[in-house]
Amino acid sequence: MAVERAAVTWERAGTVRHPQAGVVSGRSGNHRGRSRWTRRPSVGGAIGLGIVLLLVVVALVGPLVVRVDPARQELLGRLAPPVWLGGEAAHPLGTDEVGRDLLARVVAGARVSLLVGLTATLLAGTIGVGLGLAAGYACGVVDRVVSWVVDVHLAIPFVVVAIAVTAVLGNGLGNVLLVLVSTGWVGYARVVRLQTRALREAPYVEAARALGAGWPRQLGRHVLPNLIGPVVVLASQQVAAMILYEAALSYLGLGVPGDIVTWGGMVAGGRDALLSAWWVSAIPGVAIALTVLGFNLLGDWLGEGRQ
Repeated sequence: MAVERAAVTWERAGTVRHPQAGVVSGRSGNHRGRSRWTRRPSVGGAIGLGIVLLLVVVALVGPLVVRVDPARQELLGRLAPPVWLGGEAAHPLGTDEVGRDLLARVVAGARVSLLVGLTATLLAGTIGVGLGLAAGYACGVVDRVVSWVVDVHLAIPFVVVAIAVTAVLGNGLGNVLLVLVSTGWVGYARVVRLQTRALREAPYVEAARALGAGWPRQLGRHVLPNLIGPVVVLASQQVAAMILYEAALSYLGLGVPGDIVTWGGMVAGGRDALLSAWWVSAIPGVAIALTVLGFNLLGDWLGEGRQ
């Protein structure tokens, strides 16, 4: 998973920063903070940031510019090619198997993908960070229980969870989010648990404990600020993973209902015409690939600030 790849980046760095002192392991925390958030992005980082910003603009402004109804069918104009293959300007990206405009559907699918990716990442991150903090700081029984739950989740394949939820609750956007959140919090919990176990033994945390600071102040003032960096990197790359998983579920028929436009559903709809009208599946497939690439490049750039 993208989350595990991001975790490796942070574990190799292996340093933490006190929010006030700012220096651990011989490095300046203020310097690292500037290099991570305000330094000029690399070529890959700039490309990733550009793709993400383009996706946001398309999702927010696209429906106001492309006024075609993505559900409108024109059977006489089905499987029309894009304009660069001799198609009409009225349908710049062509039409699908029932004559629906592909440009309008790609724009509509961008909103669903962005909504699912951001919402699932936020919910999964909240759960994972909370459980990781509890397990890493409390240790003992809490740590063993959380670790056992994580091991159980890792032993159950993602598709099995999706099939079970769909069989019991049916298709729906809320059920897709349930599947993604129930499987996505594990990466956060593992990384945050390891980081918290190291931070709880740091000199400044022990000093705060000796001065009588309670565990809420220790976590909120001294531990949690040092977790913001790795959590942001994990989140940026998990958004890409969530979008990809949603597309996979929609392709398999385990995602949202057919009346909601999704990129995965568009890819699945063009399977039967793949040899004669490859653009029906290829165009939403390219949109998925570019989106995942953009978020991964953005996450890699954020992670470079630790190295």
